[in-house]
Amino acid sequence: MTDIIFEYKELLATKLEIEQKLSILPKGYISKKKIGGKQYLYLQTRNGDTVESKYIKAEDADEIASQLSLRKEYEAELPEVILRLADIETAAELLDKALLRKLKMLKLTSGMDSISADEKEKRISFSDAMTSIEGVPVSDKVKTDLANWKKGNITFLSVFEQTLKRYGFVTEV
Repeated sequence: MTDIIFEYKELLATKLEIEQKLSILPKGYISKKKIGGKQYLYLQTRNGDTVESKYIKAEDADEIASQLSLRKEYEAELPEVILRLADIETAAELLDKALLRKLKMLKLTSGMDSISADEKEKRISFSDAMTSIEGVPVSDKVKTDLANWKKGNITFLSVFEQTLKRYGFVTEV
């Protein structure tokens, strides 16, 4: 069972890494236009029904082409990773409900430990606002756990599991 959990964690990390890289890699394709006898390069992207063009300096073209190629590789890899995650979840659902619960916990908390302290603070502030709106008081223990998570002393998964346990939810495998 630990092999399955390990593979699942690795796949979640891979998925997150691919998604982060895709968010910064350029989209589109490079086109060449001849204007007044000179050749110009443009990065073209589709935005709805329109195609937007952005001029590319000749010295940047190879780097952008490389990034576009890398983007295609990641776009091809991502569905495979998502499919494997789904296959593992399906198998866990059939074989062991406790394992499926653990996998879902991992999925829900995936990526939370890798965000910056500023982003962690924003999420904590949002959480405080939502619990305030709902009239649910935040316990001192949860506040302490979140502060420790923000500092990187504990994982978000541990905060999440402990909070769920406090409210009577089963989290163990």
